[in-house]
Amino acid sequence: MHIPLHEYLYFIPLTLSAIFCLKTFRQKWPKPYSLYAGMIIITLFTELIATAWPYELHKQFGASQNNFWIYNLFIIIRFGLLSTIFYEILTRPIIKKTIASAAIGILIIGVLDYTLIHGPLQYNTYSMIITHVCIILLSLLYFQQLLQEKGIIIIHKEPMVWMTLGIFMYHAVTLPFLIMLGIFNINNIQLAIFFFPINEFLNFFLCSCYLISFLWKPQHSQPH
Repeated sequence: MHIPLHEYLYFIPLTLSAIFCLKTFRQKWPKPYSLYAGMIIITLFTELIATAWPYELHKQFGASQNNFWIYNLFIIIRFGLLSTIFYEILTRPIIKKTIASAAIGILIIGVLDYTLIHGPLQYNTYSMIITHVCIILLSLLYFQQLLQEKGIIIIHKEPMVWMTLGIFMYHAVTLPFLIMLGIFNINNIQLAIFFFPINEFLNFFLCSCYLISFLWKPQHSQPH
C-alpha cells in the first residue's frame, strides 16, 4: 500500500517535541508545563497508532481499517488536558470557575457523542466543533492576560505562548472547514479535498510551535 509521506512531515517536529519535553519532568517544571508535556507524548502515541491502524495494525485485532475511533477518543482526552492547563495558567477566579464548569459539561457531551450520538467509528462532529470553539476562546483569554500582565515577560521565550499560538492558529483556521465539511462533501467535493493540504500545513505549524516551546524555559514575571 502506497504511503503518502508528505502527509506525515509533522511527525518530525512532533517527535522532537516529545523528546525535548521530557526535560519538564527531569527539571521539575511547574504543573501546567508537565501537563503540556504529557499531552505532547500522548499526541505522538495517538498519531503513531492512528497512522499504523489502517495499514497493518488493524489486522492484529481483526478489526476494520477505520481509525476514527482513535481520533474521536483523542479529542476528548486532549480537551481534558488543555482545559486543565488553561485552568492552571489563567489567573482570574471567575474564569477558572467557568472553565471548571464548562469543561465538565463539554466532556460529558464528548463521551455521549463518542458512545451514543455518532459513535466511535463516525466523525464526532459535535465534539470537534465544540472543543475547537472552547480552545479558541481559552487561547484568546490567555493572550488577553499576557497583554494585561503588570510585570515583564520575554514573550518569545515563554513555552506557553508558543503552545497557545500553535493551537489557536490550528483551531481558528480549521474550524470553518470543519463546520462546512459536510456541505462541501455533498455540494462541492473539490472544496473538501482542498481542506486536506491546509490541514497538513497547519499540523506541521502546530507541531513546530510545540517544538519551539520546549527550546525555552518557563518565564517568571519581572517588575517594571
